[in-house]
Amino acid sequence: MFDSKRFFEESWPKISQGFESEAAAETEIEWIVGHTRPPAGARVLDAPCGFGRHSLALARRGFSVTGVDLSETELDRARQRAAAAGLRLDLVRQDMRDMEFAGEFDLALNLFSSIGYFSDDEDRLLLDRFCTALKSGGVFVLDTRNRDFFIHDVAPQETVRLAEGTVHVKNRFDVRTSRIQQDWWLEEQQRLLGQTELRLYSTHELLRMLRPERWSAVELFGGLDGRPFLLDSPRIVLVATK
Repeated sequence: MFDSKRFFEESWPKISQGFESEAAAETEIEWIVGHTRPPAGARVLDAPCGFGRHSLALARRGFSVTGVDLSETELDRARQRAAAAGLRLDLVRQDMRDMEFAGEFDLALNLFSSIGYFSDDEDRLLLDRFCTALKSGGVFVLDTRNRDFFIHDVAPQETVRLAEGTVHVKNRFDVRTSRIQQDWWLEEQQRLLGQTELRLYSTHELLRMLRPERWSAVELFGGLDGRPFLLDSPRIVLVATK
């Protein structure tokens, strides 16, 4: 059984270094802010925040950002980056499933395929946590991989470039559980950095799990640039207004 806590505490901080695109985060936040229109100085929840790509982009725009992550290593990197940029982030080490915020935020984000590492029931609970964290009229943005695209276009191997070398990600998809198992191998040393198991969801599953009766509106997009969602969209972006 995949141990998500161990992976994100021990392995992910090494792997995440291959995803340090500030430009992509700035572009994604530009669209999110433009579409959701949070008030000036709004409180924003970014969970998980990782090393702060999106949190910092939000702080640069004058928002009060709370970042939640399980990895102290990632939070330390976020603190260092915020200090270097002269920005303030409120960073909390916590499992997202244990968040107990209530009516505090104008905007909440769960980006970069950060749902699906738990059981289906725990994922439903996580979505409830985000809803509860929002003020009335607050907006939740969810960005994840699209199962219906992935099953037709699954690559047996992907590549990630890290400072210490090339990482090959070997994919195995189980159609019975809709879970993708991935082995992250550092090429130069033939060393296993870590293993992941991610539940991929179809749009109708996520919409049902959101519990639409809790939201005043739910919008569907195919990316964090506002493109329309199509059956062959690689990603699912849901924008739910409380």
